[in-house]
Amino acid sequence: MRTFLELFQDQLHTERRDATAIRWIDARQNRSAISFSMLNAESDRRAGYLRSLGCQPGDRVFLFMQLSPEIWYFFWGALKCGAIPCVMFADFGETALKARLETGEANFLVTDSDVERKFPFLESLPSLKQVIHLTFDHESGVGRFVDEKPFPFGFQDWHQPGIESSAFMVFTSGSTGFPKAVVHTHRAAEAVLRSMRDVLGCRADDLLWCTANPAWITGTIYGVIGLLIAGIESVQYSGKFHARRWLPILDAEQVTVWYSAPTAFRSLMATPDDFYHGFQLNSLRAIFSVGEPLNPAVYEWGKRALKHEIYDTWFQTEAGTIRIANRPGDQVIPGWMGKAVDDAQPLILDEDDQICAPGQIGKLVLKTGWDSCFSEYYRNESATLSKFSNGTYRTGDLAMQDECGRFLFIGRDDDVINTSGHLVGPFEVESVLLEDERVLEAGVVSEPDPLLYEKVVAFIVLKPGVKFDIDLENDLKMAVNSKLSGHAVPKAFYPLKALPKNASGKILRNELRARLRGNKV
Repeated sequence: MRTFLELFQDQLHTERRDATAIRWIDARQNRSAISFSMLNAESDRRAGYLRSLGCQPGDRVFLFMQLSPEIWYFFWGALKCGAIPCVMFADFGETALKARLETGEANFLVTDSDVERKFPFLESLPSLKQVIHLTFDHESGVGRFVDEKPFPFGFQDWHQPGIESSAFMVFTSGSTGFPKAVVHTHRAAEAVLRSMRDVLGCRADDLLWCTANPAWITGTIYGVIGLLIAGIESVQYSGKFHARRWLPILDAEQVTVWYSAPTAFRSLMATPDDFYHGFQLNSLRAIFSVGEPLNPAVYEWGKRALKHEIYDTWFQTEAGTIRIANRPGDQVIPGWMGKAVDDAQPLILDEDDQICAPGQIGKLVLKTGWDSCFSEYYRNESATLSKFSNGTYRTGDLAMQDECGRFLFIGRDDDVINTSGHLVGPFEVESVLLEDERVLEAGVVSEPDPLLYEKVVAFIVLKPGVKFDIDLENDLKMAVNSKLSGHAVPKAFYPLKALPKNASGKILRNELRARLRGNKV
């Protein structure tokens, strides 16, 4: 088996070396091209700079910045040092950022933000060795140090990791605690390459557009890593989402493989079909979806408005690569995820861990042993062990399988909220709400939403004498937005006299969700 660095190096020894790796399009539609050799040279320079700061194999390098080529340069630069890169969402507030830096024991923080002023807690992080500040040439997206010292040229001393060496880290959200740091090793490298070629069907002459943020596992695997080790050209757009921006890019750039999310497709559906008929999209060969279930209405819209089927895919942060998918040539049943791909062996189990009959709803698990399985939740052995039982990985999803081997997603068997493809842990949101001195208790759950898939909803118990009003609601929303992120903000608040709990005091979230379904709020 080969590592990510070895597979990337393979591309540098072929004619792909001087080919374009990334077509960069900024918010003002300015375009620039980054070749494989340029990306290699720029990541060499970041590696040399990190090494000059004392970055050692195993150190954690966190990237907290707006979408720019610097994410790719520093990610691969960290890998070349043997460090473990981790991309974070640029809109994280203080609580979200602190939880991740502490959990992942960040050693270096690369940022384009004035983080010390905004986040004074950084001074107290024992693991943090240095904050690296960048400013940007906004036309090229290339970073410069605030003190204007140039990056050093040349870095020949690439670290030579083993396949079991930690490669990168991605955070996931939990239902009963703060986010967990998922660590993947170089063992996943060949699985990523197979997934690019055999699942997404990418060829040397393809142009891939993976719209996922690099902080998501999809963005890390298919947007930052996969394109380089497979030698595939890709599009990256740093502007905001809008149908009237995305469709011209798809058409003008002649994208051949498009990987996006149902939330994005549902937003596109708000624009009349006639708009889409103005684009030929002749080059587009396949559209794939990930992050949440692809409902039949979106599938039918794709065929009607885009003249293409949209193929659903399923995997998780811990799974590393796509495990279940519909692919071109498959007999697609709208709403179904598809069949097992690559080395995945998914099973549906009942409460006694017996295999369910076709058509029976049960727990979706994966037989252990696949190449891209995560190695651990960083330094959290108990949480890691809790995900495995009887030779299977427990996904936390409910599903069923038909006689032909297709899988249908039913829902989660935990309390994680999937809103616009972002996974939100209720515990984090509740913790922020409880910081307000007027709130006595808080219970956060999901509610189905036609655009977001699920929206965040908060039930709150107020302290005696406190009345719920628009000012309190706005204060709570602002607190969640500033300390966590915009996608974690509750869309609705429901005051209660008391939260339903079991004998041990645990909030009965199923009962809260039942109240929403029965309009008993």
